[in-house]
Amino acid sequence: MEIYNVKTLVYKTLKAIPELSYVSAFYPDKFAKFPTAIYKTTQASYIRNNKQEETDTEWNITIDLYNDNNESLTQIKNELIAKFSAMGFSNSVGDQDLNGISRVVLVFTGVVDNTSKRVYQKG
Repeated sequence: MEIYNVKTLVYKTLKAIPELSYVSAFYPDKFAKFPTAIYKTTQASYIRNNKQEETDTEWNITIDLYNDNNESLTQIKNELIAKFSAMGFSNSVGDQDLNGISRVVLVFTGVVDNTSKRVYQKG
């Protein structure tokens, strides 16, 4: 059984937001384009069947949003929460002012059924 690649889903979702100037899984050597989204995903086996195939995978998605001149990231944050919530992911949010650069951290969690490609939250 193939594990559904949520990392690709995250990248496509971020690239679909035209306000984001830079989207990457890696931090740039120098922040030159804003707003910027840096993402990472982690996964863990959640359920295996009797053949030891991973039928369900727990995913954690972390998205760091950055903007310069303390410009608001609220619109982008709300759009991402709406998109990932509609997919079935739960979320937590934090923010920080880094000496003139705004940072918002979004963490999405969910369990993906690798057969149906549906997301649900742990019970």
